Formats: sequence, C-alpha cells, structure tokens
Amino acid sequence: MKLLISGLPHQPRVDEIKALVFRYSHADCREIDLVGAADEHPAALVAIKGANWTTLNNIRRRLHGMYWHRCRLSVQVLSFWDVSEAAEARRQTRTARPGRDEPRAADPRV
Repeated sequence: MKLLISGLPHQPRVDEIKALVFRYSHADCREIDLVGAADEHPAALVAIKGANWTTLNNIRRRLHGMYWHRCRLSVQVLSFWDVSEAAEARRQTRTARPGRDEPRAADPRV
C-alpha cells in the first residue's frame, strides 16, 4: 500500500516530500516515486515503512487538503495487488485441490 500525494509544487525534491511526511506523521518513507515531475503540479507515490491501512489513512487525514508551498495537497491511499509468481502459485494451489474438479452427484432429494 502506498500514499498518492498530488498537487505538489513544481519540481519537488524527494527530500522535501520525505521531510513533509515525517513532520506531520513521524513515519519513515521507504520509497518515493515522482509522477509527472515536469508537470506544473506533479504527484508522488510514497511507501511508508511498516505501514498498514490504518496508519496510511491517519497520514492521509493529516495531509489531505493541506497547503504546502502555496499548493493544496490531495492525498489518497492506494493498495496494489500482489502479482508476483509466488502469489500466482498460491492461487493455483488453492484451486487445484483434489476432488474439486470432479462433478458432483445429483441431489437425490430432487
């Protein structure tokens, strides 16, 4: 899960975004990816160390609507599906249980 912070000032620096998030949440940023850095109001995808949905939602509530460097920030919590090969292997294991592919006998009560 990550935070999407949009409406950032023109050409933001990663260290400034990291300082902003830490100042208002005391959370450490693991990774920050700038989206549309050359745009007038770019966005950033921010991954927080050890964060769950509740933690990210609390950070979102603190930052959403805040004015920072004369720009109004918009913050959303994004969750991404695990599309790794390990996740696919787990899915296939669950669906390939013995006896599941056999046709069921007709209900004798009908």
